[in-house]
Amino acid sequence: MGRIDRYIFSTAAIAFLGVVVVLAGMIWSTQALRQLDLVTSQGQTILAFVAITSLTMPTLVLVIAPAALFIATAYTLLKLNGDSEIVVMAASGMSPWRVLRALVILALLVSAFCSLLALFVVPSSLRIFRDQVTKVRADVVSFVAQPGRFITLTPGLVFHVRERAANGVMSGIFIHDGRDKDITTYLADRGQIVDSDAGTFLVLENGSIHRRGGEKSNSTSVVEFQRYAFDLSSLAPNTQGQAIRPAERPLAYVLNPPANDLYQFTQPGRFREELHKRLSAGLYPLAYFAIAAAALARPRTTRQSRGAALMAIIPAMAMVQIGNFAIAGQLRTQQAAVVLIYIFPIVVVALCALLLSDRVQLSPPRALSAFAEGLRQRLARGKAA
Repeated sequence: MGRIDRYIFSTAAIAFLGVVVVLAGMIWSTQALRQLDLVTSQGQTILAFVAITSLTMPTLVLVIAPAALFIATAYTLLKLNGDSEIVVMAASGMSPWRVLRALVILALLVSAFCSLLALFVVPSSLRIFRDQVTKVRADVVSFVAQPGRFITLTPGLVFHVRERAANGVMSGIFIHDGRDKDITTYLADRGQIVDSDAGTFLVLENGSIHRRGGEKSNSTSVVEFQRYAFDLSSLAPNTQGQAIRPAERPLAYVLNPPANDLYQFTQPGRFREELHKRLSAGLYPLAYFAIAAAALARPRTTRQSRGAALMAIIPAMAMVQIGNFAIAGQLRTQQAAVVLIYIFPIVVVALCALLLSDRVQLSPPRALSAFAEGLRQRLARGKAA
């Protein structure tokens, strides 16, 4: 790679990384707020919160990377054009394909990166994210043992502990159970959570149980105890039998799902949709890159032509994105969509290559060109005045 190629590649690569970091950070911050209850109600540390929510980052990068490549390519070519560098390169005999050589390398690297994410990294991160969130929500011990707070474990059941020692022993325990007709309140000096084969129990010591009848009864009974086991097993979420989504399955499983998988019965097209979305993920960054390259790789010396190019690539990118969503949405029910999801980006790349080679020429409508020219002239007169 020569000096010019290194210059173009570094400019585009830095722009690409900057766009990915900024957009992924912004979207991650909004998505992370949905899991804020891991800290506020589940008693987890901020480090655990960041570690768990960061598992969604590969999915965000996979969505953002094609658009980031498009923006980086457009920025680099506009910068080269604005500094008249493309004009100098063209005057020295360099073809647009030679100018794009470094950018093509970047596009291929981004395409391979997106394929790696879609095939292996994203499913693994989603699976780990699901397991970690389920584990945290099922961690009754960290949930109930929050000193100084009244915790609602489930509607009608309130738990409070005055303090908790380093060895796990809690003191000043208050439990109010209003789930049944008879309202029961447990008071204990000490207590400790014990896991056993029979389940999870809170063993209370030196306390009393206050039972009061329903609304129609005013009877109250008090029973003192030295040791009492309060069952916490029913409070943990039941995760048994929950189906794992196809998006969380490894590639080998998606390629050949077993017949007894739940989604094979309820939504038989889900695995076909997931498989071809993963396999085609690396093609769409090339389509976005081709649109920007075909519109901006040639030297442009007038504001009119540059403005027309900018006005053309944004709707073209939007059309590719809409087409991708539309075809992907039909994968589950239409077998013909399997071919379309691969052909569509390839056709876009081929059409852009023909445009760049002058074998096909597209021009904006006359009305649009006249409007853009009139707007440019009015702006020029306004600056002159």
